[in-house]
Amino acid sequence: MEPLHPFYERYFDVLDIAFQPIVDIHSGITFGVEALLRGSDVLGYISIEAFFDHLYEQNILYTFDIRLREVVIEKFCRIEGYENLKLFYNLDNRVLEMTDFSKGNTSRILRRYGLDHKRIVFELSEHNEITNIEHFNRLMSHYADEGFCIAIDDFGIGQSGYKLLYHSTPNIIKIDRFFLSSIDKDPKKKLLARNMVQLATLMGCRVIAEGIESENELFVCKEIGAHMVQGYYVAYPTINITQIESKYPDIIGTTIREQRFKDDHNIILKRLETLKPIVIGDSMESLLDLLKADDELFLVPVVDSASYPKGIIHEHRLKSVIYSPYGRSLIQNRSSNLSVLDTYIEPIPVVDIKMPLETIIELFSLSENAPGVLVIESSRYIGYLSAREMIEVVHERNLISARDQNPLTRLPGNFRINAFIAQILENNDDAVVAYFDFDHFKPYNDYYGFRKGDRVILLFTELMHKCLSSEFFKGHIGGDDFFMGTFLHGEVTFESVCSQITYLIQKFIDEVQDFYETEDRERGSILSEDRDGNIKEFKLLSVSAVIIRIGKGSTLLTGEHLQQLFAQEKKRAKKSPTHISVVHTREI
Repeated sequence: MEPLHPFYERYFDVLDIAFQPIVDIHSGITFGVEALLRGSDVLGYISIEAFFDHLYEQNILYTFDIRLREVVIEKFCRIEGYENLKLFYNLDNRVLEMTDFSKGNTSRILRRYGLDHKRIVFELSEHNEITNIEHFNRLMSHYADEGFCIAIDDFGIGQSGYKLLYHSTPNIIKIDRFFLSSIDKDPKKKLLARNMVQLATLMGCRVIAEGIESENELFVCKEIGAHMVQGYYVAYPTINITQIESKYPDIIGTTIREQRFKDDHNIILKRLETLKPIVIGDSMESLLDLLKADDELFLVPVVDSASYPKGIIHEHRLKSVIYSPYGRSLIQNRSSNLSVLDTYIEPIPVVDIKMPLETIIELFSLSENAPGVLVIESSRYIGYLSAREMIEVVHERNLISARDQNPLTRLPGNFRINAFIAQILENNDDAVVAYFDFDHFKPYNDYYGFRKGDRVILLFTELMHKCLSSEFFKGHIGGDDFFMGTFLHGEVTFESVCSQITYLIQKFIDEVQDFYETEDRERGSILSEDRDGNIKEFKLLSVSAVIIRIGKGSTLLTGEHLQQLFAQEKKRAKKSPTHISVVHTREI
């Protein structure tokens, strides 16, 4: 291969490489970095696409690209901890059309820098149409055989994406930003993205949610089962490699819904089977030794060198190999490795321990013959969950929920409320909690009867769901006492929470009037007995709230202290024209 012409070699005096982290969506651990070219505008090109179009037209695209790969790899190897990262490199598939295209050039560069092939992920985009599928398929097979990973970039935006998925059997797909932008507000995008994740997962691909810019988008991507995330919400691309972190803990999140996932997490861990895996490259004899060591073992998980699951080998599928002359020779040949049994590796859904239980069940149910799921944490295999154990997990979770659920409102009761409060105080989280108590409820209940009293309680429950954000924790303490809590993050500010509570109170005051007879409603009160048996006039129902801000430096130490504060401030709230008492615990 001839060297790059000096005229274009000088381009590298101007061009630079930025890297953008790609991180595990649950743990925040950096999985890899995408290399992004910078400086083409300084050379006079209106876009990076126009720059590569020019190279293609000059018939030097491949020569330039090989030189660029070396520049990218050299800078990548200067990132601290690069040995544990993958390098995502955008491959312009038009290099196949170049007359000087040849194989082995990337491998020579990697040997020079002591870098393993598995560190490189070639990203294929739908931007340039692939006209010769057979030629393309041979190239991808070549890269795969050499140990490179393959990713489909911008998945879903063009016509060839599903063709690429079919022909290239990629390791990773990156869902395009179009489907993820404001996904928390667009049910149609959520449905499409969920289907893409499910399809990719069932085909054994990992999924990267690309271009994430908000916490709400991030949460939905976790909910639908994406494995990794990339975007401005995590980190901007940077040419300064010292800014690349090994972990981005801010994406782990503390939303209410994610706390519920942790409950599922603990239940799953109790039922997880820690089946010992076989590593691709281990000997056939090692596999048989595992099966012999445990008479009840009927399947063995298969993982790669990074402990990421590739599938399972089922004992019954091995019998035809073991008892054949070919199989016996494999066993006797200690140098043989598991890679010869690739055709016996069965696909199985891979799920993250921190996924919602509903997502895990959904992925399992879409797989036709899978006996269970392989479970990972931070992209590493940790165990196997059988179909039977999944049923038990669902049953246990439903039992826990049923025991604590209020039978009338179906809201969590005191057990979950106290656990939520304890977690906030223990972690010193920035959060808001609120206590609600009806005004004049006993006289109403005595006058109109408990059935209408229950209808009032259900009205408030319904309004809580309508007026308060869906991610807020909502609980029913009992009777006419309710609880709400949320972590403060992103768009969820203390002011926005107070605004929603104010709206809830006014909405209840307005709508509860329909629960009175006309004459009582027009009078604005009812006549009923007080605690001493005397007839007294009572105002129409309303609700009062105590809102408490908790955070770093809070003087609240226990749940009991919080309950005392609620009781103390409740009197002040009932006397307030707004029906609200607001407390910042730092000021107590």
